[in-house]
Amino acid sequence: MHPDELVEQLKATANTRKQKNLDLIHAVCREQYERGSRDFSVATIAGIAHKRGGPTKGSIHNRTGNDFKGLIKAWAEYTGGVTRKERKVSENPYMALIEKIEDPAVRSIMASLLAENQKMRRQINLLKTNAGVVIDMRPQKITSPKEPILIQPASTGLTDTEKEALRHAVSEKLLKDEGWSCDQRGRIINGKGRQLFKVGFATAIRKILGEDVETNGTKQGQQFGVAKDEFDVPKEAQ
Repeated sequence: MHPDELVEQLKATANTRKQKNLDLIHAVCREQYERGSRDFSVATIAGIAHKRGGPTKGSIHNRTGNDFKGLIKAWAEYTGGVTRKERKVSENPYMALIEKIEDPAVRSIMASLLAENQKMRRQINLLKTNAGVVIDMRPQKITSPKEPILIQPASTGLTDTEKEALRHAVSEKLLKDEGWSCDQRGRIINGKGRQLFKVGFATAIRKILGEDVETNGTKQGQQFGVAKDEFDVPKEAQ
């Protein structure tokens, strides 16, 4: 039966909404024919029709969509088209057999199994190529380097200006001008006894500058090295 005759026959017993959808499906199929396409699959026709307000692929596949499927099939037979998308034939003979499985769920499962099998085969072949690798588990002798290792001082990379700035940060002049003092543990304390810089601040700067610093708590102010006797040393340490 010609698609034009079939659509009128289907519309005769359909409600207004279904008549509109039948006309839309009919128009989409005609466009496919006019553009020379052989693809009259439900997925393709429904995809185009749905964008224009027509039924979805799912509704056409439902029992209530038999009239739509019949109209699409009529157009495929009339034009020599196909109602299923043509899949490219795989060069893999196993995949070619899988593509002949009608049930899409079974076809998908078999394709997954084949992919997993191929992956395992590649891994096995990779292991075979490395079968001749020998790992030496014997303890290795630790050899000393032929050339001595040069340990750079902490001040490496500092310019003279930067070094002078560090010296100034813990100098007696700055501490006196600000009303601060430095205790035996290298803390900087203000006139009210509040700690401004934590323990080790002054001694750390001295070490960066490469100056000797005693750590036993005695004569630490004199050992800071910017200028002797320039630090306020607590009386307890004198």
